[in-house]
Amino acid sequence: MSKTAHQQVLALWQQYKAAISRTLLGYEADPSLRQDLTQELYLALYHSAERLAAAENQRAYLFRVMHNVAVDHIARASRQRWQSLEEQDLPDELVEPCPSELRASEQQSNLLLKAVQQLSPAHRQVVLLAMEDTDPQQIADILGLSHGAVRVRLSRAKTELQELLDHVRAR
Repeated sequence: MSKTAHQQVLALWQQYKAAISRTLLGYEADPSLRQDLTQELYLALYHSAERLAAAENQRAYLFRVMHNVAVDHIARASRQRWQSLEEQDLPDELVEPCPSELRASEQQSNLLLKAVQQLSPAHRQVVLLAMEDTDPQQIADILGLSHGAVRVRLSRAKTELQELLDHVRAR
């Protein structure tokens, strides 16, 4: 791999570090497993640095690789016995400490994260990408789906997410 390609991977990683962290948090609640997932992602990007450097839309390529790595991670985890997401505590790094007047916002963020983690994998993918301000056409490119299929998934995912949030609030 050329030094330039490696530098582009590092630059892209730095540019989207926050989005990567938030997206991976949506896939994996356990901090140590999320760290493993982060390393898997970086390794996948490192191995595809030449293709990444040649990609027309590097952000879309990064998110496609990220979601492929996350789906593989979920598939491996489903074959093993793991503690369910509902039984795990949310990580402390989700929300920075905030003043008392922002407590309600923090609680809403935690509720939203728990609800997103309970979505089906297909719905979780589109919701996490949409939460990163990715438009439906870009989501279609990232996931290799048609624009219409993405719009349908987004609609169904929003409905499922609303039902999960309503259920949590009703408790």
